[in-house]
Amino acid sequence: MAHPNPTHEPTVHRLPSMVRTRVTAPRGGAAGMIERVSFLTPYAAEEIAQEARRAGRGAQLDVSVPAHTSDAGVAAVDSLFAWLRAKGVSVLIHRGDFEG
Repeated sequence: MAHPNPTHEPTVHRLPSMVRTRVTAPRGGAAGMIERVSFLTPYAAEEIAQEARRAGRGAQLDVSVPAHTSDAGVAAVDSLFAWLRAKGVSVLIHRGDFEG
């Protein structure tokens, strides 16, 4: 008896199209905060991450995604910025009160 060969397609998580971000400098570091609302393109994600990294160890990156973003979408956004944690940047991803 032949068994059908099931095809396993990779799971693709859709990133939200729009995000709000805030990079806050660590206490005792250069004062300041950078806020932006942008489309979450690969280029924008890289810019956001580099701003957070330049803010230094102890900085915080706060990323707000649209309210309707799925759990998988939130996890996908988190995976974009997770490497910053190893650089000493606190990364917080949450659903906001806006539509993107």
